Amino acid sequence: MAELVLCTGLDPDEPDSVTLVVIVAEGVEGVEGDAADEDAVARLGLFGYEGDGCLYFVQTDGWAERRLDGELLTVDIVAYPAVLKGLEAAADLFLERSAADPEALRLLRVSAQVSPGTYAQAADITAVLTAPAGMPAEQVLAEARSGGYWPLILAPQPE
Repeated sequence: MAELVLCTGLDPDEPDSVTLVVIVAEGVEGVEGDAADEDAVARLGLFGYEGDGCLYFVQTDGWAERRLDGELLTVDIVAYPAVLKGLEAAADLFLERSAADPEALRLLRVSAQVSPGTYAQAADITAVLTAPAGMPAEQVLAEARSGGYWPLILAPQPE
């Protein structure tokens, strides 16, 4: 099951900066429901372009939509149907639409309780980490901090 965490230490240039991270499981293809959602998001990295220790997902292909309601943070990861074709993912599995652009499909929704003060310090980007199913979030984050996992960086929703 996908997890949402706020953490520090992912940006080696700014180790105290707060980053919003979505952790998804890899290798769950050919399934429906939440696992299909995670699989599609895990494979978005195929469309990312390489940066300095990370992959960037172009905002014209998709983005992360974030909403804070009290202490409940909800993140939707969305992409256009053409991206799903490239991933060989069935677009008909993704019925929900983006709040920012009804042409884009919601691939995954994940929520977590967070401190509004900490969230206010978070960068605008959302990082996605893909790891083996069942790996604890703290272990995934530790591996990412040491360069073991490259995050996929998603821009905020277009304005």
